[in-house]
Amino acid sequence: MAIIKSAWELALEKTENLQADPKKIKKEQLIKRGRQLAATFLMDIDATKEGTKKQYASYVGQEKDAVKEGMAITFLSNLSLPRNATYKESFSKVLELGEILGDGNEELKELLGQLEGFFSQYLENQEDLIERMKQQFAPHLQQKQAQLQQQYGPNFTLRPEQDPEFMKLLDKQLGQLDEQYTNILNQVKDQIKQILGVE
Repeated sequence: MAIIKSAWELALEKTENLQADPKKIKKEQLIKRGRQLAATFLMDIDATKEGTKKQYASYVGQEKDAVKEGMAITFLSNLSLPRNATYKESFSKVLELGEILGDGNEELKELLGQLEGFFSQYLENQEDLIERMKQQFAPHLQQKQAQLQQQYGPNFTLRPEQDPEFMKLLDKQLGQLDEQYTNILNQVKDQIKQILGVE
């Protein structure tokens, strides 16, 4: 019992010296506000670029820097590899958010313009890879299908997506493609952070 009490006393002694830093707390609140402002812009259909710009411009100095950091966190987390071609619908809003943060920075505008092409290229490469894999796997699949037709009848067809072996190989190849594009995207995000002057 004495050991527990002395450990408890030690913990109390350590926490006595801890005090909340009001500046740090305020900065965290402003970062959170920035994240919320950016999220509202991206998610709310009624949120406009002008309205968001106006809210962002209402902050000055260090407060504006903290809000910018929060907005940048949300902006960068929304820059991810697309899953399908419908990404363009939401991506235009993400680009607008980047423009708000960039405040007319030409380097950032150019970089954001290149991202749309980068994402389209990624989706094209993904489709090409799937087609190539299907072609390469076709003879093996036909052989499997012939064996299964003997069991289940001549009407049995085997699609590549139904074959676990094909799906395993495809997942591996798509994973490598994702990794290559994610590495490039992370480099772009680092450039954007430098341009915006955020961590």
